[in-house]
Amino acid sequence: MINKTNTRRYSHVIIVGIDGMGVFCKNTPTPRIDEIFKDGASTTVALSLFPTISAQNWGAMLLGTEPEVHGLTNGKVCQYEYKNKDFPSIFKSVRRAYPESVLCSISNWEPINKGIIEQDINVEFQTAENGTKTTDKVVECILEKKPDLLFIHIDDPDEAGHHFGYGTQGHLDCISNVDSLVGRIYDACSQAEIIDDTLFLAITDHGGFKHGHGGYTDTEKFIFFALRGKTVAEKKDFFATTKDLNAIIRYAFGLDIPEPDLDGYSSQVPEGVFRDWNVPYIIPADGERNDVISKPQPELNSENGLLNYFDEKDIKLAMFFEFNADDAMGKASFKENGSVKYYSSGVRGANAELGATGCLVSDGVKFGSEDFTVCAWLNIDNAPASEAYYCATKTMTDSGAGFALGFTNVAVWLGVETPDPASYEEFQLPYLRELSGGWLHCAVVFRKKECKIDLYWNFKLKKSFTLPDTFAESSMDALPFTVGDDASHKINSGNDALIHMDDLLIFNKAFNESDIEKLKEYYE
Repeated sequence: MINKTNTRRYSHVIIVGIDGMGVFCKNTPTPRIDEIFKDGASTTVALSLFPTISAQNWGAMLLGTEPEVHGLTNGKVCQYEYKNKDFPSIFKSVRRAYPESVLCSISNWEPINKGIIEQDINVEFQTAENGTKTTDKVVECILEKKPDLLFIHIDDPDEAGHHFGYGTQGHLDCISNVDSLVGRIYDACSQAEIIDDTLFLAITDHGGFKHGHGGYTDTEKFIFFALRGKTVAEKKDFFATTKDLNAIIRYAFGLDIPEPDLDGYSSQVPEGVFRDWNVPYIIPADGERNDVISKPQPELNSENGLLNYFDEKDIKLAMFFEFNADDAMGKASFKENGSVKYYSSGVRGANAELGATGCLVSDGVKFGSEDFTVCAWLNIDNAPASEAYYCATKTMTDSGAGFALGFTNVAVWLGVETPDPASYEEFQLPYLRELSGGWLHCAVVFRKKECKIDLYWNFKLKKSFTLPDTFAESSMDALPFTVGDDASHKINSGNDALIHMDDLLIFNKAFNESDIEKLKEYYE
């Protein structure tokens, strides 16, 4: 533990969460926010965590973990009550320490109240349909209850960003209106005569790009974060991430703050923000580069060839991209949709450039309901900031049974679905801890019979996912198999996403550790 003083520094903590504002507040008048935080700490270089999506980042704030650790997505928080005892919300932590405290959460988006905060700890929950009505409830709550901890969520800027486009005049006008709502909330604290003993914060979860978000472009990942209170130092452009809100609240209530662990609780108090806090902020170093030396592609039946390591019957597809789109096994043929280019700098021989300019489509690659494994080398030096897909049997915009595999410059994506549209599951795992550049070998093992997916990076197991039982018998073939995009052939071209990949291998079996070791030996 870092902090064992258990000295409560503030009687009240009030957080104004502004969905989808990013740092677009720099581009429009925000006089009340400017005035409130002028002598406090504020930054526009704090970071949203990947993916830049609401549940992942509000979850990170309230739980103090990376999104890949807490595992919450928009779909999960909309369907299930939050009951993960391993990672209690900040509300539960405060309740344990101060049983008589008044805890309130007032949100535009009800899933925050139900899907990220426990229901059995006597938190007063309220939901309102827009920012103005939320603020009306907030003002009433502050004046009547003077809450110890109050979390507020205003969704208006995110709705405006999706509708008008992020950074457009409609989005900016909405942010200026929210500025006045933040002023009303602050004024209520003054009227209730609690402001002098209140840590007052404003934070946003993510920004946006065009009409959406979820990738890691600058306009999506940078966020506004500001604090005002009696111990807050005047500090500009401090570094923080969304998950650090949790440690800040713990600091305010004098709660113990665990040592940061990226596989568990990892929230930290930003450096220089409080005058009485001098614990260094630990920024995890990026993983090592994985630069491979390009070697010639061995013939299938040679001493070093693929068939020397795996039986022919187990190989569904072997695309080596040797200046062509051939399946070396001769089992499938591909049609070129657009223009695909080839370069000589692959992991083995040449590699393919696909995506924005073109993709490859085959009617002859089917997966059915059997186990299978998809392996590919991905050049993450050329990975786009927003998501791009390297192979798929479904679209990422419409329902349909199948899978889509993708990546960005910070993470890999997996999307799977049965014929039931409500079954859609999506996973996004950052890889920067393990790898900061070069080539990434990604093996995705579909254990259909066990309803599990294993993900290997550079021949090491990264994570296993459990799927609902309905995946066991479901087909994965909504649309023809596509290489270099999702099965709509529109996502990568729409995002101008070019990707480089090599050696797309698909096996008619779920790989185990022994198979992974054989594949590693093949490449070594």
